[in-house]
Amino acid sequence: MRGASQLARYGWTVNDPAQTFAAEAKEIAEQSRLREAALPADFPLQVFQLGIEYGYVNQWLGGYGKQSADDMNWLSRPIAHRLQRMEQLARQLAVAPAAPLPMRTAADFSQLTQRIEADEDGLADRVEATGSPRLRHLFLLAAHVGTEIAALESAGDLIPIPATLLIGQHATLAGIAEESWRPLGRYEGDTPAARSAAYEAAARRLEASLEEPGNRGGAP
Repeated sequence: MRGASQLARYGWTVNDPAQTFAAEAKEIAEQSRLREAALPADFPLQVFQLGIEYGYVNQWLGGYGKQSADDMNWLSRPIAHRLQRMEQLARQLAVAPAAPLPMRTAADFSQLTQRIEADEDGLADRVEATGSPRLRHLFLLAAHVGTEIAALESAGDLIPIPATLLIGQHATLAGIAEESWRPLGRYEGDTPAARSAAYEAAARRLEASLEEPGNRGGAP
């Protein structure tokens, strides 16, 4: 585990996502260009924001496992604003419903990364249908980042390792510059607070880049 933690500090992967998925990224960009030209200018930004909230609330609530509806309502109070924001974004993007994945067993939570990747509830499919193939990858990128943000906020001595390969894969396929996603595939800092702050700052920088003209949808 110590070795895995050190590799995660540097964002090591078996292959280089920026190279492995470069050709496919060009194909996806071409498939998505005309569809995105008709979208509102802030559509990609809102897709990213939806993914962040979706990943965050699943990580936060998933740790409590299976609870009664009343207990879950009480436990979700600290992130009520995130749940509301997630639902609001899903409605604005016409991809609702957006809700936390059900957690019936410990395995359900331990396999959260795989469940998000498998698009268990079809939310990524709806983003693609309403937006584009590229925006599907942008959503999945953000969802994996959101889970890491939540995990780092509540981390103790055991450092949560980001899904580096998946983050790099989806970022590349979404056309995100390597310098923007690389900090999200690793962690920095020697204390839990420092690691959480550095990671969230990197996510905010990527989000801000989506507001730049070249990364926005085509319609006003």
